[in-house]
Amino acid sequence: MKKIINLTKTFFIDSSREFAVPFWTIIFPTLFFILFVSIFENIGTSENLDLKVGIYYEEPLQGVIKTTFDDVFSPSESNHIPFKVEEYDSFEKGLQNLKDSEINVFVVFPENFNLLNLKFLIETIEVPDIKVYYTNDSASMYAKDIFEVFLNEMNIMMYTRGEEVKLTVNEEIIGIKQSEPYRYRDFLFPAIILMSVLTVAVFNMPFDFSYYVEKGVFKRLNSTPIRGNEYFFSFLLSHLILLLLSLIVLYIEAYLFDVSPDIYNPEFIAYSGFSILVILSVGLLLSSLYKNMGSAEAISQVIYQATIFLSGFYFEVTNTPWFIRWYVYFNPVTYLVDGMRKLMTGNVLVPVNIIVPVIWMVASISIFSMSYKGMVYCEK
Repeated sequence: MKKIINLTKTFFIDSSREFAVPFWTIIFPTLFFILFVSIFENIGTSENLDLKVGIYYEEPLQGVIKTTFDDVFSPSESNHIPFKVEEYDSFEKGLQNLKDSEINVFVVFPENFNLLNLKFLIETIEVPDIKVYYTNDSASMYAKDIFEVFLNEMNIMMYTRGEEVKLTVNEEIIGIKQSEPYRYRDFLFPAIILMSVLTVAVFNMPFDFSYYVEKGVFKRLNSTPIRGNEYFFSFLLSHLILLLLSLIVLYIEAYLFDVSPDIYNPEFIAYSGFSILVILSVGLLLSSLYKNMGSAEAISQVIYQATIFLSGFYFEVTNTPWFIRWYVYFNPVTYLVDGMRKLMTGNVLVPVNIIVPVIWMVASISIFSMSYKGMVYCEK
């Protein structure tokens, strides 16, 4: 046990003393997460959305109300209305279009709403509320909030014209309201975890193996009391410690960025551990294929870039052309990141999220076990 501890410590210090290793494993994924969330999560906010508001009049507006409404919602350049207004002649059609996401908000001016013209003279007149229908979609919520801002402007204009009358709104949400929206930071976080694991598996481990092959370290082990299984266990443990430090930093960052609390669920953590084992197994496979540092650097770069961009890390990749889509389905990381996202959104894992990664893990360990002796004999 003491030999394993000392050997693990030696491996960890040796691999971490170069700034590039902790930078690409720990620092870069955290910076990448901040950069991508800052850029892409703002896409789709109210100022970037093409918002549509549907209007239905149970009876046409008249008098001061109509004049005020036309002044506020007229499509002139001075008004800068951030949405399009579409009138409906049927309540059912407008509500259906809202459910079909063809419009973002459906506003109903009820019958007898024109009594608002008389309310400044007769305060006891009861005027029905404007009804605003919206959904739990973020764009619909934005449109509802913005429309109410313009209704407040109508109130101000009516007040300046001597009408001390306040418009009242009755809101109603259509559909089931979700407790938490699924944001881009939630979508991205599993990919950032796997990015850190891939860095260890595709770069750190193969580079170290290639270096030891070139320096003849494996042959020298035969003349020491260190056993082969002790060596490999210590080697893997040192990289797992580095990876654990990276995950701790990422989880601290996730807490600060208010990432979905589902990342703390035992199911998510367990599947993340499973993903780490699968990817590190593939890292062992890659380590056995490289004969020198030059080939390790060239091939690892190609595999790393192809994997992160063709695994659905940052965007949907199932619609890519067929001549590159084969890698999407061949790649085990595609199923791992999909499985992590399923667990974050409360969905159930499908068999392919387990079977394909397990096949890769078993095949990688088997090939590495058979090719290890050949790798040692190729030492200089």
